[in-house]
Amino acid sequence: MVPANCGARLLLALAIPLAHATTWPSGEVINPGVSVDITEGGFDAVAELLPTLLPSAIPIGDVGDGYAGLLDQCWLGGYEYALTNGQVGIEVTSVDISPGDGVLNIDAALMVSVNTPSDPFDLYFSLECIDDTCAGYVDPFPVDVHTSMRLSIVTDDAGRRTLDATMGDIEVTYELDGADDIMLSGCTIGDIEEVLNYVGLSVYDLLIGALDSTLQQQIKDIGPQLESAIEDAFASASIEQDLDVNGASVHILLQPSNVEITPASLRLWMEGSFESEPAACVAAYDPGGSLRTDSTLPEPDEVPSGIGKDYHAGVLVGDDFANSALYAFWRGGLLCYELDAASSPIPLDTSLLNILTGDAFKPLFGEETKPVTLSTRPVLPPTVSYAGQYDIGLTINDLNLDLFAELDGRSTRMISIELDGEVGADLDLDGSTGNLAIDLALAPENFVPTVSYNEIEPDANAVVVEKFGDLFGTILDSVVGGLVSDLGFALPSFSGLGLTELEVGPNGAEKDWLGVYASLGPVTYTGGDCGGCGGGCGGDTGGGGSDTGGSACAGGCASVPTAPWVAIGAAVLWMRRRRNG
Repeated sequence: MVPANCGARLLLALAIPLAHATTWPSGEVINPGVSVDITEGGFDAVAELLPTLLPSAIPIGDVGDGYAGLLDQCWLGGYEYALTNGQVGIEVTSVDISPGDGVLNIDAALMVSVNTPSDPFDLYFSLECIDDTCAGYVDPFPVDVHTSMRLSIVTDDAGRRTLDATMGDIEVTYELDGADDIMLSGCTIGDIEEVLNYVGLSVYDLLIGALDSTLQQQIKDIGPQLESAIEDAFASASIEQDLDVNGASVHILLQPSNVEITPASLRLWMEGSFESEPAACVAAYDPGGSLRTDSTLPEPDEVPSGIGKDYHAGVLVGDDFANSALYAFWRGGLLCYELDAASSPIPLDTSLLNILTGDAFKPLFGEETKPVTLSTRPVLPPTVSYAGQYDIGLTINDLNLDLFAELDGRSTRMISIELDGEVGADLDLDGSTGNLAIDLALAPENFVPTVSYNEIEPDANAVVVEKFGDLFGTILDSVVGGLVSDLGFALPSFSGLGLTELEVGPNGAEKDWLGVYASLGPVTYTGGDCGGCGGGCGGDTGGGGSDTGGSACAGGCASVPTAPWVAIGAAVLWMRRRRNG
């Protein structure tokens, strides 16, 4: 008898020689696989963050100068002054970040003060043998700062790419009137100023000159701090590590490949790859790579119907990229599972065969029950779809459940049931807590069972399909239901800035890009760590790391599933982050 899925396997075998044209081989870099867009509105939201990155006070080192005069310091124009205990206070009144042609323009309006009446600086002055020490401060005065930032991709000797931020020249402009803005007291400043005026000098001009160079330098020193903060923020987007999930080991690479800044937005291209060695359970079915469609990346102003263009940050994930990840984990054996009677949460013996076949197999075993082993045989890798009823849909085809029992003294495959269907997931963000919930649709009615192998009692196939549907629903509800009811990730915030709203929709001419569009704003949540339920973290972004626990360090509240029925559907969505026992 020819198995029911023989035609599918034949088509698969015929497709293998064409794999180079229709598939992405394991480990092949897909570029772009992901893109990140930040709009003008997004830059406005980020601009609100910048004041938190700037220091509110900058200490001034001791400054001063002097002139010895024609004879010595006390005669013919000699003077000396020194300012100590100086402190510059900075209040940011506004910040504007606007994308330009290849650069980000940054303009800030500041109110700057020097010390306060309650904490003045000390000004020592000596002139024509007259010396004294004044207490002083400078009332707040407006300062305008302008600079630009260029972003580029740099590649190190190991070939790893990172985003590099380079600040342009920082222009600092302000007007400061000595007599009106600089307050000095407690000394003979009037006498000193009068003598200096006689020789064309002013203590206020000298003081402004000293403060100017210090103030200019202190503000310009903020540039490297901003460079570092921006590079650190984007560094978490670069990932290279080995991830082990349920025994399937996959080498993951994700890094920036290009950056483009236009007057409308900033776009960061990301390239990535997923590489795994073929597991023995799927080696015979390996098509040589993941499904390849080569679609065009939508433009930043192209958004799905029903989603406004006033989003702050958008992420596009290509189906080629997602399918490459699914293929890598499938190839590594993620969906291969074997369950015996000792580890099964339900009775797993020949009575199960009797239920499935309407006692068609009962004459083979009589009244005695014997252990049954169930194993999964995933013939085809799952693929992703963004155009269905769910935000993310995973199509599962030719996932076989093989039941073995001892017959005539040897383990014999009694029956195989093929499952075809879809697992769906919707994303739901709680902007007040930062929790990104994953509402998983894993229902029996989403799967179509067929008998792919039954050489012993083929007339019982219709009964098997009917009985299996009822049994599958019971198992999903009792074993999997509690595990998928509260899946979630705790998103991090950055200096009080985080996601407040999230919309999801398919994008592109073929609806093969998943668009995730977010609004940014001040938040109170901070995210968690990898130590507890609901915690999120960045994970190991270093090269060569290995997450041997299979957690991917992404947070979430799902317990560790132990039954193969989870591998049937939920494991495809990486619900199985690590394996127990």
